[in-house]
Formats: sequence, C-alpha cells, structure tokens
Amino acid sequence: MVKTVILNPSRIGCPSIPGTMKGMIMSIKGVKEVKVMYEERSLEVTFDDTQTGEDEIIKKIGEEMGLAMKVGNGDKNSGSAADTCPM
Repeated sequence: MVKTVILNPSRIGCPSIPGTMKGMIMSIKGVKEVKVMYEERSLEVTFDDTQTGEDEIIKKIGEEMGLAMKVGNGDKNSGSAADTCPM
C-alpha cells in the first residue's frame, strides 16, 4: 500500500541539503515521491510500504546525511530555515 509521511529533519537550512536529501531518499527502493518543504523544514515522503518503511527511510537519512529525524505533521518549526544552517 502507498503511504505518505511527513518528516522533520534536524537540519534543512543549507542550500545543498534539500536537493541532496531528495536524491538520496528517491534512491531507496519503494520511494515514489519526495517533496521538500523548505520553509516548514519538513519532507513529505510517499512510499510503497511493501518495499520499504518509515523506519528504514529514517535510518537511511541518518546514516547518509547524519541528520536526526522526527515524524511530524507538517507544522512549522520556530525560526527560519536558514537558522539551522551551520555554515
């Protein structure tokens, strides 16, 4: 079954992170679509749960990008996206 989850990465403010993250997530078998919502600092990931799962996607993001991830509901976090960029 196709599912969609909203994820809130610990960082998404740097200009290179959204594109890199989207490409990496799209490479996971079963992922159908990734929408990066920059200002909300969130990702909307649509996937086939017979091929991958929410935990596997979160684990891959952590391993590949070194980002902590929490499941959210799309609510805006406080501060601007640029506030999270360590550069």
